[in-house]
Amino acid sequence: MRQTSLDELGTPLAEVTFCVVDLETTGGSPASAQITEVGALKVRCGQVDGTFHSLVNPGHPVPAFIRLLTGITDELLLDAPAIEAVLPSFLEFARNTVLVAHNARFDISFLNAALERGGYERLTNRVLDTAALARKIVAGEVPNNRLATLAGYLRCAHQPTHRAFQDVLATTDVLHHLIERVAGYGVTTLEDLAAMSSTRMDGTFHKISLAEGLPDRCGVYRFLGPSGNTLYVGKATNIKARVRSYFYGDPRRKIRDLLRETQRIEVERYETTLEAEVYEGRAIRRELPPYNRAGKRSAAWYVKVSDKGSGKVGPTRTPKDDGSTYVGPFAAMKVARTLVDALRDAAAIHRCSAPQRCRGCAFAELGTCVGQDRDVHRATIAELAAALGDDPSPIFDALEKKMHRLARAARFEEAAEVRNRATLLATALARATEARSLVDAGDVVIAVGGRALLIRDAQLAAVVDLDPNDVDGTCARLQAVAVATTVGSFFTAPLLAEARVIGSWITRHAHEISLLRVTGQWVLCRPPETTRFAARDQNEDETLTRRSKAAAAEPESIAS
Repeated sequence: MRQTSLDELGTPLAEVTFCVVDLETTGGSPASAQITEVGALKVRCGQVDGTFHSLVNPGHPVPAFIRLLTGITDELLLDAPAIEAVLPSFLEFARNTVLVAHNARFDISFLNAALERGGYERLTNRVLDTAALARKIVAGEVPNNRLATLAGYLRCAHQPTHRAFQDVLATTDVLHHLIERVAGYGVTTLEDLAAMSSTRMDGTFHKISLAEGLPDRCGVYRFLGPSGNTLYVGKATNIKARVRSYFYGDPRRKIRDLLRETQRIEVERYETTLEAEVYEGRAIRRELPPYNRAGKRSAAWYVKVSDKGSGKVGPTRTPKDDGSTYVGPFAAMKVARTLVDALRDAAAIHRCSAPQRCRGCAFAELGTCVGQDRDVHRATIAELAAALGDDPSPIFDALEKKMHRLARAARFEEAAEVRNRATLLATALARATEARSLVDAGDVVIAVGGRALLIRDAQLAAVVDLDPNDVDGTCARLQAVAVATTVGSFFTAPLLAEARVIGSWITRHAHEISLLRVTGQWVLCRPPETTRFAARDQNEDETLTRRSKAAAAEPESIAS
């Protein structure tokens, strides 16, 4: 399992060295004004670690209103060093610290402008803005968030005077008061404090205390309502960090409603992210939490291709082991019908339900039915079913030819519709191929970190601790605790969902996996047609036209 990094755990505030900085300048824009004074103070765990103060000769007279505001005169700056001489000392002083300033954008922009003019890199320190923090933490308590207003309201020991170092002392006092305020909400790390700037203090933030005691490990978490009902299920590599992130200014109304209803948070720890992803999906399908969208709806639509009787292609909700070919499942009938239309684009398939009487049907009168006799139609359907079950490239060849033919006739909207239906069909077949390849692999045993996982019928069947010195014993223990899995000739929605999770996870984590055992044939391959229709220029009409000029006129049907 991937080890949790220090960044994910968070940096305790007691271990952070803050460098509080303030500048005095000759104006409000770093493009036209210069720095006249730099003040800074390093503080760690409430204790001062060092101070920095220097006047700066701006190279031109100080404006009168600046002299009145700050008391800094030309005579005072006459013997002061230039900013180029001050910057090296300041950079060394601020090294490995978190910069803090009131209205930090102003001070940091002046420092970066001076650094760029001097040939230095811009500041890379993390920055905290006490003004932004105050807007969230003491909102509604003060008329404004000016440094003087906050220092007075919070009864700070130092008050700002528009001189750099005195303002640094006042900013430091304000910072410490704000940290004390948020400590009651469970904010104990630098990352939490920085996130406060975007937090919505809307009456739910106090519930961040529910995250206290949660593990900083991989697993599944549940937001529970007043009666213990599951409101939301999620997964994370760091449960504590992920749960806390919900309280930091997520703009979605649904999240705010979720937090208002939440009374308790429960977690299940797992050693691998694959376990977390699989068990998250199972929990969502089993518990149907109202705030989960993905995985909650049970897909129930298939495309059925049958060569029985006169042959038929259409959507269905009840797949059977009747020898027909089924593609799916899909979450909506609209998707199934779109795929049926894609197959009709590729082959001469009747649109009516009784091909033997096709010539008198409404579709034939509208000119939208192919009008083949029963035997020819059945042969077409058989060829289509064979292509779907074995090699679908003839289907996509026919779709591509039709798309080009429509483009040559300047029927660009219809050509685009054919392309879109073909792309959807290619994606559906690719997913089915990936899932079925896992089934054909039989029992797949993989090792991830210190865990061994058994995948059977494209489902996670068992997980045990890995004994690297006894692979056979590990496999035997997996077999002993494996749960029963069954996949028929077609996937149900839950089985396909889990197969997709496992297949995607294996693709993303292939470099972390050791393959211990495979009892079948495992070939994970995506049909090439998945990209045939996907890549298009921005000007679709021009693209279709250009490709059509090089294409020969061919019949549309794969049966021709």
